[in-house]
This record gives sequence, C-alpha cells and structure tokens, in this order.
Amino acid sequence: MEEERSAEGRLEPALTLFLAGAECPFTCVFCDLWRHTGEEPTAEGSLPAQVEWALREVQKKGQIPPDLFPRRSRLKLYNASNFFDPRAVPLADEEALIDLVRPFHRVVVECHPAFVGERCLRFAARLDGRLEVAMGLECAHPEVLPRLNKKMTLADFDAAAARLREVGIALRAFVLVAPPFLPAPEAVEWAVRSAEHAFDQGAQTVVLIPTRGGNGEMERLLAGGLFTPPTLDQVEEALDRALPVATAIGGTVTVDTWDLDTFARCSACVHPRRQRLERINLSGQAEPRVTCSECDGR
Repeated sequence: MEEERSAEGRLEPALTLFLAGAECPFTCVFCDLWRHTGEEPTAEGSLPAQVEWALREVQKKGQIPPDLFPRRSRLKLYNASNFFDPRAVPLADEEALIDLVRPFHRVVVECHPAFVGERCLRFAARLDGRLEVAMGLECAHPEVLPRLNKKMTLADFDAAAARLREVGIALRAFVLVAPPFLPAPEAVEWAVRSAEHAFDQGAQTVVLIPTRGGNGEMERLLAGGLFTPPTLDQVEEALDRALPVATAIGGTVTVDTWDLDTFARCSACVHPRRQRLERINLSGQAEPRVTCSECDGR
C-alpha cells in the first residue's frame, strides 16, 4: 500500500498486488523477476483466486478507507511478466479478473510492447475505470537498447505507445538509471533523454529505476567492465533533471527507492536522502539536495 501522485497532482491510494504466475518469455539481461515466477503456464483460476484473496484481506484490514475503496483508488496488477500474454494470464481467467478489478478508478498492468494488441484494447474497454499499461523503455540509447536482450526496438515501443494513445489507454514507462553497456558518465544524461522520449510518446508517468545486480548476468557484466552500478548521486541528479521535463508536459516522474541503500556510499546521509526522494515522488516539487558533513569532508 502506498500513495501515488496522479498526473493532475492528486495523491491517491495505490494498492500493488504481486501475482505469482508464468515466467516472462523475454530474457532481458538486467531482469531478476524470473526468480518470482514459474516455468509452467499459469494455472487457470490461480490469478483470480490471488486477486480475490488480496482484495478481501485489504478490506478486512482497512488498509484503504471504505469511502476510497475501490472507486477512488488505483490497483496495480504486477505479475513479473506480461499481463496480456496468454501463457502468463490465461484467457479463461479474463472474465473473472475484469469483474474483480472493474470498479477501480485506475488499473495498472505491466506488459512488453509485443503483447499490446487486441486483448489489451478489449480489456480496457470493459473496465469502469481507466487502464494504464506499464512498459519498459529502459534506455533510448540506440546502441544500448539492442544489447539489453529485450527483443524490442525503439520503433516497437513507439508503435505500442501510439496504439495505447489512440484508444485513450494511459502509458507508464520504466527507465533504467545506468543500464549495462552505457558508460558511467552518460548514465544521468541518458536517463533524462529516455524519460523525455517516453513523455514524447504520450507517457503520463515515468519511473526511474536504478539498475541493480543480483541475477547473475549483471555480475558477469560487472566483472567484465560492461556494467557500472549507479551511485545515489546519479539517481538524485536523474530525478532532479527529469522533474522540469515532466512538469512542462503535465506528467509525473518518480524514482524507485526500493533497496536504495545499495547505491549509497555514506550511511550517515542515506536515510534523509531517501526521504527527500520520497517527498519529491509525492509532491512533484524540487527540493535542495541534502548536505552531509561526512560526505563533504571526504
């Protein structure tokens, strides 16, 4: 449970459900989400059962006030794969899922551009609220994107974004800060340029994600000098520079603060720096950087 800022500047309750199902067919070099999936196709009935149980638990615990649940809150269904891939989300479950999520103000799902087709449009048309599709742009660099093994070109992303835009489905884009194969000094520049590209394609929200290791392949690239993890300074600068870009078009840019300590070099200031990023995520307003006597003294 968290609060999330809408494109209109409102703070809305946002409930994220992490669903267990089939593994994504794409093997992006940076991804570790396969650790939370299964090798077999998702069993019919599994996802509706998971969603029904989770929504019942949220109501039971009162995590969202009754007057906001569900018509004034948003629901994210993240399945570590592609929501419109029939192997991950069986077609037979679509009716039950639509009935469960239909009342929400906004429903967010994640999907590779290759699966943004008729099924996506049909799902959106049957909701009472608005569908938002989260797609990984990752990095708009013309030489880096092909090497991420995402099996997607910039033209593929743009075509899927146009398809969503034409029918009024909202777009959320994920952008990596310091992906592999990108020289470290260019990490911030290409995070901002990638965010600009996503906004140009109609994204309402861009989420900056510091590139993490942990999947084995990233460690191999690190050892080979092909990956330099981002620093907390780079993460902060990327958000600070992307903020006016988002503001200019009435969009929202946030940074993923999960496991942020990994990128910090100073334990004395990492907590207030995290708090600053989280405040900016909610307000959309720039703030001065945190000063630290220990960092400045080095």
